[in-house]
Amino acid sequence: MRSVYVFPGQGSQHKGMGEGLFEKFPELVARADACLGYSLKELCLRDPDKVLARTEYTQPALYVVNVLTYLDRTSGGELPDVVAGHSLGEYSALFVAGAFDFLTGLQLVRKRGELMSRAPKGAMAAVVRLDQRRVDEILKGSPFRNVDIANINSREQCIVSGEYDEVFAPELRTAFTDAGAAFIPLNVSAAFHSRCMTEVEEEFARYLAGFELHALTIPVVANWTARLYPEQGYAEYLTRQISSPVKWYESISWLIGQGYRTFHEIGPGRVLAKLTDQILKDPLPPAEEPPTTVVSARPRTELVFMYGGQGTQYHQMGRGLYDTHPAFRRALDRCSAAHRAAGGASLVDAIYDDARKGREYDSVLTTHAALYSIGYSLTEALREEGVLPGAVLGHSLGEYVAATVAGSMDFEDGLRLVMRQARLLAERSDGGMLSILTAPSLFADRPDLFGAVTLAGVNYEGNFLVSGAADRLVELQAGLDREGVIAVPLPVRQAFHSSHLDAIRPDVMDAARTVPLRSARLPLHSATHAATVDPGAPEHRERYLWDVIRGSIRFDELMVSAFPEPERHFFVDLSASGSFANFLKHGYGPSHRGAPAINRFGNDTASLRRLREALPQE
Repeated sequence: MRSVYVFPGQGSQHKGMGEGLFEKFPELVARADACLGYSLKELCLRDPDKVLARTEYTQPALYVVNVLTYLDRTSGGELPDVVAGHSLGEYSALFVAGAFDFLTGLQLVRKRGELMSRAPKGAMAAVVRLDQRRVDEILKGSPFRNVDIANINSREQCIVSGEYDEVFAPELRTAFTDAGAAFIPLNVSAAFHSRCMTEVEEEFARYLAGFELHALTIPVVANWTARLYPEQGYAEYLTRQISSPVKWYESISWLIGQGYRTFHEIGPGRVLAKLTDQILKDPLPPAEEPPTTVVSARPRTELVFMYGGQGTQYHQMGRGLYDTHPAFRRALDRCSAAHRAAGGASLVDAIYDDARKGREYDSVLTTHAALYSIGYSLTEALREEGVLPGAVLGHSLGEYVAATVAGSMDFEDGLRLVMRQARLLAERSDGGMLSILTAPSLFADRPDLFGAVTLAGVNYEGNFLVSGAADRLVELQAGLDREGVIAVPLPVRQAFHSSHLDAIRPDVMDAARTVPLRSARLPLHSATHAATVDPGAPEHRERYLWDVIRGSIRFDELMVSAFPEPERHFFVDLSASGSFANFLKHGYGPSHRGAPAINRFGNDTASLRRLREALPQE
């Protein structure tokens, strides 16, 4: 009979846990004590200093007791078919699956506990007798914007988490109790699995980067996705878990749907066993799973996520989703916190400052990171709804987002890269770009008009881009106006994709060399190379990140070479302005199906809904 081992997390600890185990594994216990600097046996069995309930002690203690319980249970040779862990318990599951050795796992949970213990004061509460959708409706209808659903444990048990004053506001409690719920405050000091953990997540990600994670040998169900971890390249799953909800109800329901009926709780207590018994009686039916089920396109239809670059930005981009879509907001808050932690301004403030609404947004010191972050956050919003890419496509700066989503570059490395680039680019603020709405052949035919500027890119037969010095672009636009050719200035002060950037090339290359590039896990279509590329391949690794902003954009060539049968693809436009949807409409015809997630002049929530409705379905 196929079995699932589940490992409990924080809240299952109690004095006396691990009794009888420490003597069975003296060598492991001695190594753990040496790593931590105190006696785990003393802490777990007697807790003389009354610290077992403190996060920085709870997490290492639970990890060790879970692992020892597993080793004791499997000493006769019995092994699980699948493993899962609730929050902290996921580290025990990953140890079992071979992600890391015992001491590496202990070091990770010790750091995780230390960082969480230093987080700003927060609060959590259990909401019982309401399902997730109703809890979410109440939170959206409340005036409190810093409270998230942290755990979905069963059909009618959720945990909310957030700022202390908001979680314990009488109005919030009343909203839940009036709806028929029990509202039970939890004895914790921080807002685990909420947006309040974004800075902890960032710092932990930097720490985690110093460790090697091995290929998994047993399937592990992830809290973040309620689906299986990938076998390799899963570091983001560990970091994202910190600020994302624990989807326990869906995880166990999914396993039940896969035919698993035998679950064993491995660790102290019976919390997960009781939850599992409830879920076995009332699992989440497949029909209720669209928010987290991967969208299945009909055979041979591939979703291509497309990411735009400089010139597509504007103040308030994505504001409708930031106000209404928790996953988008979480992701953008994470980006903003990381930007601040690296010495930048708040991206949320820069993008959503109401006083700047309608003004041109052209300061590269925030636009560079803002565009990277908007593309990343839109991806996370879709991922939360189960819409995942089969391939990615990048246009200029958008190639960095594409490389991140494809797994070639870590999010943190990508953000630091665009920040360093922005500081260098800010020194070259005497240029600009024009988008010209006519055939690209005009550029070669009229050197009298275009002799002082550079052909920066071609989007389709009726649109090309030029770059150059600001004064030359003014003269060019005036000349084009006289000839009845529409030329639209882009909101940039830099002459991207031209020799104007060559002066900063050595510094940009130095910044690029600090970014580890890995082989892409998804096909990555590059508008710079007009081909499908692997940034981690030796032939690209040295120059790729520089070429993205310096090389000319060959989007028109890419669409021909990469998509010879366009009906086999659906193009998901994740630019801020819906630019790709316009390219497809005006330049490529009905065979190139696609839709934007947001655009400058529409309702973001409605636009995202229309995108979901337009996705090809079986």
